[in-house]
Amino acid sequence: MPTAVQSRPPYRWVIEALVIVMLIAQVMAWLAPAPILGPMVKSLGISLGQAGLLISVIALCIAIFSFLGAFVAERLGTLRALLVGIWLMGIAEIASGFTHSFGLLLLCRVLEGIGYGIIIGPPAALVMQWFSEREWPWMNMVNSVCAYIGIFAVYAITAPIYHSLGASWGKVLICYGVMAALVALAWTLLGRERPIETAPAPRHEARPASNLPEVLRMRGVVLMAIALFGGMWVFQLYTAFLPEFFRVERGLSLDQAASLTSLLPFSAIFAAAAGGIGTALAGLRRPFLWPLAILSAIGCAGAVMLPSVGAMRACLVLIGIGSAGGLAATGTLIMELPGMTPAKMSTAFAFVWAVGYAGAFISPFLGGALVPLFGLRNVMAGFLVLQLMPIVAMYLLPETGPGRKRFVMASAQPAA
Repeated sequence: MPTAVQSRPPYRWVIEALVIVMLIAQVMAWLAPAPILGPMVKSLGISLGQAGLLISVIALCIAIFSFLGAFVAERLGTLRALLVGIWLMGIAEIASGFTHSFGLLLLCRVLEGIGYGIIIGPPAALVMQWFSEREWPWMNMVNSVCAYIGIFAVYAITAPIYHSLGASWGKVLICYGVMAALVALAWTLLGRERPIETAPAPRHEARPASNLPEVLRMRGVVLMAIALFGGMWVFQLYTAFLPEFFRVERGLSLDQAASLTSLLPFSAIFAAAAGGIGTALAGLRRPFLWPLAILSAIGCAGAVMLPSVGAMRACLVLIGIGSAGGLAATGTLIMELPGMTPAKMSTAFAFVWAVGYAGAFISPFLGGALVPLFGLRNVMAGFLVLQLMPIVAMYLLPETGPGRKRFVMASAQPAA
């Protein structure tokens, strides 16, 4: 079990506020094209597979460059790595709004993805630096909610913004880029790392050339990476193409499809909060992982197979609950693995999410390319088999929460 930070400096709440706005902004910048893929396809004269690449290429960059972020954090510090990443992401998103060709737009999205990848690890390391071990589940709960607030906002407001800006998808991307740049400015002015004299790791501890070899020897980290690969493959495919599926297969308008899809992240907001509260109060992690992965699989299957709007709404809620309810437990379990430290946490988070985002890259790109051959519904339903990966891998994870001790003690007591 990692050593906890005992003191609780008030400035930790400023850091947490910065983490919150960054997590919201980065997701909104990434998924901004999803609700307006149809108009972008027509404007740029591209295929649905190419449009899917605009979203999934960021996942590829995250998979590759999250390791760069970990190495930058090891050499220059967590905060400097975060600043490099978020400024690059914001500037690239602004630039993407001024492009008029698929090639230039894809280049801007690549740069945005590099920035996104660099900032994957630092937030978790900062939470470990600034908060005590008892606070970790609660902070992870709050931070997991933020991602879904961003996803919900994208589906809820992007279409109205698009219409209000004269049906210009470029201006929409500029708006999201400006938002990310403002967040980067806030981090530049207010961001701090925890002073070294109060950090959890002993000052005399030797610093290895890289934490990656040791992190890769942690069974829990490897299992979590496998789980995220399959889970994010399915989740990214559905979040990218559900609005288009509802528009093409179910006959909904652009606004109706985006509004219906927004139920997924909206329900996920409450699920992430409930899951975080549950794992904190129960002191357990695994019950909030593999059972919810099963729930997400059921929701995904129903969303593309059941024709009624009411059934689709219910299934989107299930996807939201299943995909978000275990996020707090995911981050907390990794933090609690034996031998984990803030420095290793940045590398571990970079690794598991790099593997996860590799799946998130492949699925929209490959799925969009297979649509002309098999149809959108068949592609989305067929790829559901990969949801078995998070179910099995999360089932095999060790329990790290303090609640496990109560069960061990209870089982050790002789029967009356």
